[in-house]
Amino acid sequence: MRPAGPRSAGVGMMAANTSPRCPKCQKTMERGHIPDRGRNQVFQSGWSHGEVQRQRFFGGIKFRPKEQFPLTAFRCPSCGYVELYAQPG
Repeated sequence: MRPAGPRSAGVGMMAANTSPRCPKCQKTMERGHIPDRGRNQVFQSGWSHGEVQRQRFFGGIKFRPKEQFPLTAFRCPSCGYVELYAQPG
């Protein structure tokens, strides 16, 4: 599978303790995540392959947790630019 968007030049697959530089202003970006709320729980948002498939009877969308990659977010503290990465693991 691929990351959830185009890669910044020189970033590629990042090590767990590496932060990329902002493509807009070249400052070091901060690592973070995007919480996703469910019924009485909070999860880490993820990336899923393919188009959204709606459920007919229960509302919402079809979900396959084994096919999902957790999203890691990087935010520039200077200009606010946010970039998302969906790396396996």
